[in-house]
Amino acid sequence: MSGTTFTIIPEQWECTPEELSNVDPRRLLANFRTDLYGKGTAKASGWLFAFIHGEFDPVARVFRLHVHGFATGGMLAVLDRLRKMDNYRSVRKLPDGEWNPVYRRVWIRRKPLINLPSPLTYLVQAFWPSRPIYISKEGKRRRVRDKQRMPEPYHSQVLLWLDRWRLADLTLMVGLRVTKSGLIRTKR
Repeated sequence: MSGTTFTIIPEQWECTPEELSNVDPRRLLANFRTDLYGKGTAKASGWLFAFIHGEFDPVARVFRLHVHGFATGGMLAVLDRLRKMDNYRSVRKLPDGEWNPVYRRVWIRRKPLINLPSPLTYLVQAFWPSRPIYISKEGKRRRVRDKQRMPEPYHSQVLLWLDRWRLADLTLMVGLRVTKSGLIRTKR
């Protein structure tokens, strides 16, 4: 299996606790799929699968939804091309002059995968952590490295939101299909 892992943090997938109950992961993934096809997925070799995950930033008081995934072949170039779109562009400062809490919106692992299956099992996570992001006056961005338990009532809110959806609602597959025998490639 020749491929690698990636994380994509679309700017428009950030929501407040009041907005989370109205977030439909199927719509998020449909928009993400549209963006992928707009950057050449139909003609690209390989395949990808991605899963929605989230983190809570108690400093900004927002949920940052994102996808963790695995891609092969030409799908990696498609993911690279997402960087040119506004929703995936990495910028240090926002238009209002404030420092951007998320600098790298498209992250693709460039080194060979090691310690398998750990990088693959990381893709589907049941636990959403609390990870504050602090930005100093000098613009140094510091994201707490350790995953912390999300404080209440946000933790319960996430569990209630997740309970509304099936795993299939939180999963995007391109070039793959699920069968009783496992995953089958649908494109060459």
